[in-house]
Amino acid sequence: MSQEKFSLEDKLTEIRKLIDQMQKGVSDFDQQVALYQAGSAMIKECREYLDASELQIKQLIDGEEKSVGE
Repeated sequence: MSQEKFSLEDKLTEIRKLIDQMQKGVSDFDQQVALYQAGSAMIKECREYLDASELQIKQLIDGEEKSVGE
């Protein structure tokens, strides 16, 4: 099972496409709900990615500050 590399830019593009599709109007309510759920899941993935990235950056900065102060 291959694990796909996460791309924030790709996810944001997919979210924009979903939003465009929803704004154009989907006559089927179930399809509209499915689009919303898919978008919500992608937004959650993006938030988790950004949170993890922020933590890594903070750890890098803290490491640099400690090595300078030593």
